[in-house]
Amino acid sequence: MTEAEKTEADLSKEQGNQHFKAGEYEEAISCYTQALKLSEKGDKAKAVYYKNRAACHLKLEEYQQAAADASAALDISGNDSKALFRKCQALEHLSEDSPQHLTTAYKDAMRLLQMEPKDAQVRAMLVRLKDRVVKMSTDQHTTTNRVEQMLKIAFGKEESLENKRKAVSNLIVLTREEAGAQLVFREGGVQGLDLLLDHQDEEILLNALMALTNLCYGHRSRTMSLLDIVTLPKICRLVARPDEKVSNGATSLIQAAIRAVTGLDKVIHRGAEEAVVIDNSADLEQLLMALLVMLKDKRVSGIGRDNVIDLIIKNVPKKGGLGIIIKTKLAQSKYKDGIGCSELFIDMGGLKDLILVGGNVKDSDPCLPMTSETRMHISVCLTRIYDDYAIHDEAVRRFKDICQSTVQGLLGEVEKRGMVANLEAIQALTTILHGPFDVGNIILGIQAIMNNMIAMCAVEEPDMQMVAVEAMIAAMSKKSRSTFILSHGAGLLKQIYKSESADAPIKVRALVGLCKLGSIYGSDGTRKAFAEGSTLKLAKHCRKFLLTSTETDLRRWAAEGLAYLTMDADVKEMLADDPQTVRAIVELAKAGGVTVVYGVGTTLNNLVNSYEYGNEEQIPEMKKLAKFAKQHVPEPHKLDSKEHVDIRIEKLVKEGVVVSLVALAKTESHAERELLSRVFLAITEREAHRGLVVAQGGAKVLIPMANEGTDKGKWFAGQALAKIAITTNPEIAFPGQRALEMVRPMKKLLDLDASALQNFEALMALTNLASQSESVRSRIFEDNGFSVVEHYMFEDHEMLKRAAIQLMCNLVASPKWKEKYQTTGNDRLKYIVLLCGEDDFELVKAAAGTLAQLTADKDMCERIPNEVKSWIDILCEVGASPMPDIQHRMMVVIANMMMASKELCTKLVETKILDVVMAVRISLANDPDPTRQKVRKCVDAALSAATEFGLIKPASNLEEQEALPEQAQLLNAS
Repeated sequence: MTEAEKTEADLSKEQGNQHFKAGEYEEAISCYTQALKLSEKGDKAKAVYYKNRAACHLKLEEYQQAAADASAALDISGNDSKALFRKCQALEHLSEDSPQHLTTAYKDAMRLLQMEPKDAQVRAMLVRLKDRVVKMSTDQHTTTNRVEQMLKIAFGKEESLENKRKAVSNLIVLTREEAGAQLVFREGGVQGLDLLLDHQDEEILLNALMALTNLCYGHRSRTMSLLDIVTLPKICRLVARPDEKVSNGATSLIQAAIRAVTGLDKVIHRGAEEAVVIDNSADLEQLLMALLVMLKDKRVSGIGRDNVIDLIIKNVPKKGGLGIIIKTKLAQSKYKDGIGCSELFIDMGGLKDLILVGGNVKDSDPCLPMTSETRMHISVCLTRIYDDYAIHDEAVRRFKDICQSTVQGLLGEVEKRGMVANLEAIQALTTILHGPFDVGNIILGIQAIMNNMIAMCAVEEPDMQMVAVEAMIAAMSKKSRSTFILSHGAGLLKQIYKSESADAPIKVRALVGLCKLGSIYGSDGTRKAFAEGSTLKLAKHCRKFLLTSTETDLRRWAAEGLAYLTMDADVKEMLADDPQTVRAIVELAKAGGVTVVYGVGTTLNNLVNSYEYGNEEQIPEMKKLAKFAKQHVPEPHKLDSKEHVDIRIEKLVKEGVVVSLVALAKTESHAERELLSRVFLAITEREAHRGLVVAQGGAKVLIPMANEGTDKGKWFAGQALAKIAITTNPEIAFPGQRALEMVRPMKKLLDLDASALQNFEALMALTNLASQSESVRSRIFEDNGFSVVEHYMFEDHEMLKRAAIQLMCNLVASPKWKEKYQTTGNDRLKYIVLLCGEDDFELVKAAAGTLAQLTADKDMCERIPNEVKSWIDILCEVGASPMPDIQHRMMVVIANMMMASKELCTKLVETKILDVVMAVRISLANDPDPTRQKVRKCVDAALSAATEFGLIKPASNLEEQEALPEQAQLLNAS
């Protein structure tokens, strides 16, 4: 390293030290990181940089990073006691969630005590760790006996079936804790559980799967050993089984293994654990290949295929599991930063395979077992992969080309394979249209494909008609396609629906096709596709299917028909006035699975007018100009007024719509999640509904919807959560961990792209949440939280500024937030004092509350007279406020300042502040109001401080004390 580079590294370190002293830990981390980059390998100064960065991570409660940096410092300078102390601190915190770190922390603390035998902090830490190690040892001894006993019974040949069931069930409980999991693994439990996977008893088999799943959590090397023993092919065979419980259990095991191997379980791996697994990319690629094989294997059951597709959905996109660690030679050369699993999946033929499976029909060879939900799963999977992969023009083109060539390839086989190839092509196209629609719409432009659909509808062959009608329904999402079908296919759809020979499944699809055609003009009350009253007639036919059919599939299609028809306000009113139909929709939502989400969700979305079409504000002048130019101007229906919408929402809530939304929230589709978020938001607009939403599980499902989905969907869900948090006790609505999970979506609503209303509601919600616990306040602080909140404290919008100050009032109870005000060289404290002089009473109340908490610190009290010229006038004006809450907060400030030091107390006593304090005391002598009595206590505390400092004479009786405003004298301090 050159002298210049060394100087620059030292300069970065000094800058980091300054940031650290100022409480700006993230900035300090950046400086120390820069110093490390400027240092050469082997430079001993790097130990200091690592050690200092570890201290920053400790302050931010980022214990994994702190432990890693402290270890790196020790690798360079093995006898650095500060680095060892910080490593012990980090490991002590980590051991609370991961007990395997406890022993290491204790050993390091013993070593540290030898280095620093007189350090009280080290001794205290060693005592804490020793107590925990002894307790862990005792627990392990007890656990060891239990594990040995359970393993003996579970794997014993002579044991009864009932005893085996109980033993394996107990193993589930034992493996949930790390100590028990480690013992089960060490005592050969994996080999025994592997044998139980072949057991004929389903309960034993399921419990064995669950125990193996628990063994995977949080332990990479143990998971890799488990996969070597149990083997991936064996687990895949269990996934393929037709038994839903067994297939789901095996799928959970694979998912847990992926999360452990890729590190998605967020457990830190270091030392021996890290050394065991260096590169697992080959195993992960083998798993990806296994999923692709199962996807098109006819031996895999329908439920097994659905589970395979779900594993692809969760793990192939880069935010999932496999995209993190794929590092094959191919991946290293082609995919950057380990992110490229979607592209690798496509290169391995996965996209084409998905489309071909989506196009599989009963006459296909081979005919693959599928559930009623399989194609919906494929559509969601196609959407996720498209959103992840198609991030530039070349990728978009390639994705579309593969989809189009696959469909064209099937059409090209018609001469060779007959109409079955045609059916597969149209079915595959329908699956794509339900996924990335823009891709499917391009394929619709293939010559004669629309005419092909129309022609297939005219053939009186049930399977062909069903596939063709479904394709037509999917194609109608574009107005140009709808117009073509309205002209060429509407008559055929009517004919199919009225046909006496057509089966109910075909008739209901034809009915839905007509419903979708009837809704092509949306909510425009001035245009209709069919004659007046036709949509109401169609709605009644859908209602009949919904109420009389026993088959879920028929009811699902009926709900989808209503989803299109409810763009018409007359249909909305008819449904809202029909409790029987609403209840049927609610029941369908609870029992119908993922295939009903679109139909039910869209219907509810339309009933509460939570869509955006036609909601744009129309400028009168532009409207006149459009009419003059003979352009059609959409106009809302009178039944879509706010009054009618509010009544409809009330009726839906009464019939249990919240329960249906909670049931539908299990969907993996981001677009469908957005639909549900919109409905939740409409319901929570009214305060009276928010408690019901919480009681029926709505708040719980809204949190993941606010964290994952479309941008709009996350905002809508977040805003619904904000409304709940504003008016509901957060300890009831968001207990425990859920309160921490609320912080992320609320901070997202503070984005500058969000509306002012969303900003305001997020600030108010965070204010309530911040009052709940220190952990919530710390979570808000993370990820630049202080800067975000401070930004809104300077907003021109008065309500946003007031809400931000109210939030800060609750946040400064946290040391992390208070530290920002304790640092000098800024005007933060001055700004809070000046805000106390504003005219907005609520803003003054919040600012005075913030200042009251800040002045609990002596240094803050000392700074006020030096930083704020008008401090006397502000304290007097607010201290004399007629509003008890405001007066109480300012009297706390005055009392804190007078108790801070004799010098500062002298300054206050020499001003008119003393007169205000004395006057307030007299005025409150006999006031029974509780808040006024709190003010009185603050006044007494302030006067007592002045008396103790010898600045005013003590009163001999109450009358004399009350007369002090006129008689008070300053005593000679000398």
